Amino acid sequence: MGAAALWHNPRCERTYKISQYDGVFSLPYAINNGFRIHYQVVGSGGPPLILQHGLTSSGEDWKRFNYVKKIENDFRLILIDARGHGLSDKSYDPDDYRLSTRAMDVVAVMDHMSLDKTHYWGFSMGASIGYGLMLNAPNRIDRMVLGGAQPYQVPAGGPILKALEQGPQGFLKLVESSGVVLAADRRAEILAMDTEAVSTATKYPDESDLIVPAMRHFDRPTLIYSGDLDHNYELICRVSEDNPRFEIASLQGLDHIGSWGSVTKVTNIATEFLNR
Repeated sequence: MGAAALWHNPRCERTYKISQYDGVFSLPYAINNGFRIHYQVVGSGGPPLILQHGLTSSGEDWKRFNYVKKIENDFRLILIDARGHGLSDKSYDPDDYRLSTRAMDVVAVMDHMSLDKTHYWGFSMGASIGYGLMLNAPNRIDRMVLGGAQPYQVPAGGPILKALEQGPQGFLKLVESSGVVLAADRRAEILAMDTEAVSTATKYPDESDLIVPAMRHFDRPTLIYSGDLDHNYELICRVSEDNPRFEIASLQGLDHIGSWGSVTKVTNIATEFLNR
């Protein structure tokens, strides 16, 4: 069989092109209140670990940046496409992107896989969804790793939002102007991106009045990492003051994107914590 396959879900009356990675194909969609949430599983030898990507990305980025290859022998990896991204359903209503709703998307995947508990690792937007899990499903988490996000306020859209509002070409121009050299598959993914849905995902209602108290009482082992040049760094450090049980890993000399790109350093920190 070739590098891709077509999977047909008769319930959805649509056909999807799905990716192949080392002989492992994407699994069917989980459903949360009518929204289809796409995920795929890699590895089977260790405890389950959900990987949740950041804004404008998809589950594929955990492969593209070699996170998967570094940790697939230690965990059963579950790569989720957040709603509005990848092969998951899209919406143009900000209310559909509440962190509570997206947290329940994660729970829907767990239920679809018959998992009572799992480790969770989220970066940026994926970490924000992790804070949503602290409120909505704290008992479903074993250990949690969060990178580059804080729970106190909805992140400002800034240049990324402005670029998304100019469509795929506008966002591509922003990415390439930063000096990033894109792989062909990532460039194609950006050009096919539903930028309206992704930009809507940044405008979700603020639930910090509920999430912050839940975070303060969350008692599962939690590691939060951030570059010390990250725009969220001061607020991320505040998290450990509000919940002294949390561990903070500071990555010296790295900004938000730099911490994502430091794959070896971050995976070493995360796997040491998850394997305790």
